[in-house]
Amino acid sequence: MVRHKKKITKLRGTRTVGGGNKKSRRGKGSRMGRGSIKKGGQRNKQHILKYEPERLHKKGFKSLKPKLKTINLNEIEKIAEKEEVNLIKKGYEKVLGRGDITQPLKITAKKFTKKAVEKIKKAGGEAIIIGEKG
Repeated sequence: MVRHKKKITKLRGTRTVGGGNKKSRRGKGSRMGRGSIKKGGQRNKQHILKYEPERLHKKGFKSLKPKLKTINLNEIEKIAEKEEVNLIKKGYEKVLGRGDITQPLKITAKKFTKKAVEKIKKAGGEAIIIGEKG
């Protein structure tokens, strides 16, 4: 941990007492209190980033859609031990259609892309959807 020496405040004969310009230690911006990072300089930026990120006024929005854990067809073939593969037990939720599949596999997952279903059926396999609403 880096430690800084405290500035001497007992330079009695000087006007600014080691604080640089006469304005340097004055005003709202020189304190750690409220105010933007720009006004207070960069010295409390890490504090704001860690404890008060809402003060930075970031643009855009954060998506509330849950991100599904995905896997591609070429990776499924590497994982497959038997003819039936349950991806939910292995921690995956959605099957994507990248790569090719050569074995006829029964693949169980929550969601499939259209391309993935086409490739699985073309190889002679079956796509089983679990937890579908409706």
